[in-house]
Amino acid sequence: MRVPIQKVPIDVRRRAARAVATMTVEHLFPRGDRKPPRPSFGTEATPVYRPDVDDVAYWEIELEGVRTALPLEEGEAKEFDRGFILIATGGHDVPVPHFSLDVAPPSRQLEARDGALTRVVKLDALAYASEDDNGTMLAHIGTMPPKLENVPAQAPKALPAGWATTGPETGDFPEDGDKAATVKLRRSREKRPFADYGSWRSWEECKKGYADSYRLHLEALAQRASGPWRVEELTEKFGQGIRSGETFTVLLLEEGAFDLAGPGAQYVAFEFDGGANPPRLELTPKADATVRDTSFEVQLSYGSGERESLTFFIVPEDAPTIVRPSSSTLGPVFGGEQR
Repeated sequence: MRVPIQKVPIDVRRRAARAVATMTVEHLFPRGDRKPPRPSFGTEATPVYRPDVDDVAYWEIELEGVRTALPLEEGEAKEFDRGFILIATGGHDVPVPHFSLDVAPPSRQLEARDGALTRVVKLDALAYASEDDNGTMLAHIGTMPPKLENVPAQAPKALPAGWATTGPETGDFPEDGDKAATVKLRRSREKRPFADYGSWRSWEECKKGYADSYRLHLEALAQRASGPWRVEELTEKFGQGIRSGETFTVLLLEEGAFDLAGPGAQYVAFEFDGGANPPRLELTPKADATVRDTSFEVQLSYGSGERESLTFFIVPEDAPTIVRPSSSTLGPVFGGEQR
């Protein structure tokens, strides 16, 4: 089931490295003397599938160097030595749909319930199932999604009727102490446009009927994921911006060497910690709006023979950056239009 992490496509590993570097920065751990964790990638990774995706849908990459909990039966848990990050392989889901530095990887949880397994299948945000060599389900974690029937042809244009909110006509959020702006709840008597639901007769029926039963949900998920994936595409094409005066961390995928190249490289101070696990390169650029070309590349070469070239550009301190969220069926997506 698991494969050496080098078998995971390098773009997937880089996406994981960017996410890990972001979620372990200092400002996420403001309480007392608690320092951010410094997890390292495990030596193996697990392919994760979804019933409506032909090939590998996700990669579960284990994060070592953190203490987590391994849930067992009947609400019990034991201490475990790694967390995980789940990376999607395409636009069927957001780039990073699931991660935890507190709970053991889903594949490990499934193994704890029914021993050795051959395949991991993701069914919902927190629902996973395991299979043996014959495709028989061994165990599952999370709530199994129900079977939906008589699903409408299209998703509703507005939120389903039911509990709704009424608030100030201005549409502003209420401020503390502003009684006139108190948000109220009302109960609608209109019938909810909801599909019929029941239980799957078998695991095989679930897998075969999954795509049709959850067609609207999967379409909405892909729509919501389109914004973040557009950001990924733009990052690959034009590079990633680093604001002048701020420090940005680049995690290396394994032991290796680096070089800075390009017009903007002369404006970048760096600090390299090759002894860290994983090795870390700290970049601190400094350039104002008078510098015409601030682009530069971080060229990485690894002992395995693999190479990466990461493109960046320096954003001057006084440059305005405003992100306007785009909308989707599942709510706002922060990763859309920038002005």
